[in-house]
Amino acid sequence: MPSVELRTGLNIDTIPCEEGSSAGSFAIGDLVKFDANGQVVIATAGAISGIAEKSATGTQSTTIPVTLIDPSAIYIANYKSASAAQGLVGDCLDFTFTAGAHTLDESGASTDVYCVGLADPGDSTSARLLVRFMGTTLAATAT
Repeated sequence: MPSVELRTGLNIDTIPCEEGSSAGSFAIGDLVKFDANGQVVIATAGAISGIAEKSATGTQSTTIPVTLIDPSAIYIANYKSASAAQGLVGDCLDFTFTAGAHTLDESGASTDVYCVGLADPGDSTSARLLVRFMGTTLAATAT
């Protein structure tokens, strides 16, 4: 299952990018950012550019398709525990960037996304949240 996936939105651009040399690998559906060389590496708090459509190969300059983030769109992402509460709606959340298993946490969150609902309506124990990305997160893409 992808770490992050599009729930609503228009046709969002997928562009070819070069894989960076960062030691942090990423999987299909993980968040990535552009490094100082314009290559994609696993995202970090406050710096998210898109969603990887191919896993990292470990070979720098390999072409990786990346779907850019649309701040108007709603995405589905995993919460840190097996259950999430309706009370998370409206909260800011930050990602923990583990390759193949990004999760959200509201503890001290201030940079990445805000929750707009539960992914499974009527299920207050759902661990999947509907989120929107913050514009400031998308602007800070280079390291």
